Amino acid sequence: MKRSIYLLLVMVAAPCILVAQTVVSGIVKNAEGPLAGVTISEKGSSHAAQSDQDGRFRISLSRGGNVLVFSSVGYITQERTVEASGELEVILQSNVQDINEVVVVGYGTTKKLTSTGALSSIKGADIRQIPTANVQNTLAGRLPGFVSVQRSGQPGRDASDFYIRGVSSLNPDGNQPLIIVDDIEYTYEQLSQINVNEIESISILKDASTTAVFGIKGANGVLVVKTRRGESGKPKINIRLESGAQSPVTRLKFLDAYESALLWNEAIANTAGDNTNQPFSPEALEHFRLGDAPYAYPDVNWYDRIFRPMSFQRNSNVDVTGGSESIKYFISGGAFSQDGNLYNFENNGDQVNNNYYYRRFNLRSNLDVQATKSLQLRLDFRANFNRINGPRAGNIVGEVFNFNKIRPWSAPFLNPNGSYAYAGDTQDLSPTINARLATAGYRLDRRNDLNILFGGTQDLDVITEGLSFSTRIAYASVESNGREQARDNLPAYKYFPETDSYQLKGGAPYVLSPYTLRAYQVDYNSRVNVQANFNYVKSFGEHQINSLLLYNRESYNTKGDLQSNFVNWIPQNFQGFTFRTGYNYNEKYLVDITAAYNGSDRFQADKRYGFFPAVSVGYNLAKESFIADKFDFIDLLKLRASYGVVGSDRVLGDRYLFQQVYNVGSGYSFGETHQGVGTISEGNLGNSNVTWEKQNSFDIGLDLSVLKNRFSLVVDYFHNVRYDQLVTSQSLPLNIGVGVSPTNIARVRNRGVEFELNYNDHIGAFNYNVKGVLTHFKNKVLFQDEPAPAFPWLRLTGHQVDQPLGYVFDGFYTEENLADSPKPAGGYEVQPGDLLYKDLNDDGVIDDFDRTAIGRPDVPNTSFGLTLGGSYKGFSFNVLLQGTTGYSFSVQGSGIEPFQSQFQPIHQQRWTPETASTARFPRLTTNPTTINSPSSYMSDFWLIDATYLRLKTVELGYQLPDRWLPFKMNNARLYMSGYNLLTWTNYSLYQQDPEVTSNTAGDAYQNQRVVNLGIQIGL
Repeated sequence: MKRSIYLLLVMVAAPCILVAQTVVSGIVKNAEGPLAGVTISEKGSSHAAQSDQDGRFRISLSRGGNVLVFSSVGYITQERTVEASGELEVILQSNVQDINEVVVVGYGTTKKLTSTGALSSIKGADIRQIPTANVQNTLAGRLPGFVSVQRSGQPGRDASDFYIRGVSSLNPDGNQPLIIVDDIEYTYEQLSQINVNEIESISILKDASTTAVFGIKGANGVLVVKTRRGESGKPKINIRLESGAQSPVTRLKFLDAYESALLWNEAIANTAGDNTNQPFSPEALEHFRLGDAPYAYPDVNWYDRIFRPMSFQRNSNVDVTGGSESIKYFISGGAFSQDGNLYNFENNGDQVNNNYYYRRFNLRSNLDVQATKSLQLRLDFRANFNRINGPRAGNIVGEVFNFNKIRPWSAPFLNPNGSYAYAGDTQDLSPTINARLATAGYRLDRRNDLNILFGGTQDLDVITEGLSFSTRIAYASVESNGREQARDNLPAYKYFPETDSYQLKGGAPYVLSPYTLRAYQVDYNSRVNVQANFNYVKSFGEHQINSLLLYNRESYNTKGDLQSNFVNWIPQNFQGFTFRTGYNYNEKYLVDITAAYNGSDRFQADKRYGFFPAVSVGYNLAKESFIADKFDFIDLLKLRASYGVVGSDRVLGDRYLFQQVYNVGSGYSFGETHQGVGTISEGNLGNSNVTWEKQNSFDIGLDLSVLKNRFSLVVDYFHNVRYDQLVTSQSLPLNIGVGVSPTNIARVRNRGVEFELNYNDHIGAFNYNVKGVLTHFKNKVLFQDEPAPAFPWLRLTGHQVDQPLGYVFDGFYTEENLADSPKPAGGYEVQPGDLLYKDLNDDGVIDDFDRTAIGRPDVPNTSFGLTLGGSYKGFSFNVLLQGTTGYSFSVQGSGIEPFQSQFQPIHQQRWTPETASTARFPRLTTNPTTINSPSSYMSDFWLIDATYLRLKTVELGYQLPDRWLPFKMNNARLYMSGYNLLTWTNYSLYQQDPEVTSNTAGDAYQNQRVVNLGIQIGL
């Protein structure tokens, strides 16, 4: 009987026991594959598990439990409802505002929670799919304090110039941030060549508390890159293949021959005394209009015929990571190829590529070895091979713009018999652009970079717990050279349709000569860096101390231009000591003290070293009971402030400014017959007191995180004064008869604000995030030894660095105001339709005394970005809107001025008596030096507001379900991405990208729009 009762109870309880012990399994991934170490917990229960090395997990749920919570440091916490059957597949998105995340700083790491300095960071995984060749191009609009301008889109030369917290120095190179990769200094070029696939994270350090460790090199901010390293576990292979199409952000438009000829005739009629240019006859105009005589009256759109609307780029990467507890490795190889957007004009049989292109090959190996229980070793190897090709025909964009080089009617694209033509109506009489592209050859610049780092860390717990000693030695070398295949004289013919005959250009050969091969050395340099440091990290209950004592020495040697500068043989040396200590109590009261004592041999021995101290404090109010008890939704409420002194040794002039310079002259001739004697002349006077620039840096900030890190806000205000700036004195009279070296006399103030806002949440299985960043700075020149100007509005002191001066546009001259308006100096006779400028000194003459501060410099003082992202199961998207304001640019010469530039649509909106009320361009004239010329009279008519907004990047992705993956794949993701997709501006005067260099012809290779398709596979 009892046995029957027991059996009945088991039968009744079994379903309940099975329900109570429901087992769920699955896999956790990020965008790049399986994710280990993720905590999986049952909501409302103590049941928990962790994902293994393959991202797999298995967890038992209690009765009635059906919600799992997935959490990991650096990722957005995600909740998933357990389905009735089947395996779970969860994809976590990175969390940019995780307060427990560890970020890289100078010679160490710190937690966002306890950091007292101003820094921003981004993960390499968040920028890996952006289809651009350069790291710095991926950061625009993503980090507060990061300001960038992309001046060119040429393959291999399209890296952005960038600044941290704007501009503080009067020296052109004095605003470049220090770049540190794995604790070793890199140059701008080396940074642009890093494969983004190798990067684990990027941080920018912005205030004295974070940059004082670099002392004499820290004033411009620091960009710190940490590369990826190996992880324990079986080998993981990731393959990324991409292919994209490029097209210019702005497609140029030029008027055809008929429209240009009409404006040509009008300009000649408007120009009194022009006996050089002859107007086109009505017959010629009619042929241009009809296009019925393409050889007698050519009409060639050289831009459309030379530049194709689309070109291609390709990117492929393979990396392997894995290892054991004793050896870990990360190995990566990549190849990037970017084509130019010229049509292929290769001459038959030459087999010479005269187009623009860029080829880059990367190899990196990072090896970590646990040699003993207390000794860790690392060996890093990196090699880059770069090839940048371009046509010897010159700046092709500039040639297309330049009206004096080629015109729509100058020559047919090809003569009827297939021979090349030349521009017979120009002064140079050059063969046409396509002729020179096809036959003149190419220039190939080759650069090879090698980096090796060996280091070790020895735990010294036998002395005291938490103490360690590290040392490393790094070697970097760059070898660059060039190769040309050149032809300097090309056969070109003029075709005469009336007689069906050809005339060879004077002095040209009848046939193509063989190519001349030329090779040359560009540079060879090497850098050796040695570091040794003690680290101490110790917790005493709620007290924690971390300290660093570092010795750093670097020697840089270049053998570039040996013939003209023998001093290049001498190594440039830097060395110093750094001390940093930090204390926090219960993550509530935070103090960091930093001091660096270092120097450079650029300066005289007694002026060589400097002391750079900084202190920062933080107070986390969220740890106070009066906040934690009443406002438990506040995760972090931290106030912080820092103050310190940092320096910059990026200065202009000779390498050793303290030395007297003597120049070797060409010599004199003596005697009745020539006997040359060399000469030596006195150069710039040496300055024995020269030293580095210094900066007092103050920062105050607020870090706020609420609602379990769903919302975060970071606000910073900074106030920096750069003093002892090296500038050449302007107040010395010229009659001293000799040049002088720069002197430490100038001062600039730079202050501004930064904001970073993040919000992430989910609606069911849909996760979304919003991130906004804003940077605004304003600098002011406090002193630069400027001579007293004739009028106060001519003074540059008190304005921004590189403030433009020019005239103030006051409308057009008209028949009504012509007699009473001021006239330009030099006797030039103005006419109705000319630009009218304000006479600031009321003397009735427009001259240099009427110039004043106009517009703004061409580095934006405000930049912003808005990132929108989301994911649903395997689908994901990410969109970045990026923009800048607070800067200006102008174009001159062949970029806009009639008879120097090709005729453009804006020229059709010129002033005429009929369009006087709606004109947007001055009257046309053939005189290049009139008051209408921006080259001669720069004004705020030409210097325009460059504000823009871009759809900077878009990424759409789909991660294939695990059950679809064949063979031994553990991850596969398809994605489409775009770069510079749309641009909105508020100007129409120029056909220029808003990031063009100001005061130029605007003829740089155009910035590119890229649409990219890719696949990522994990094995």
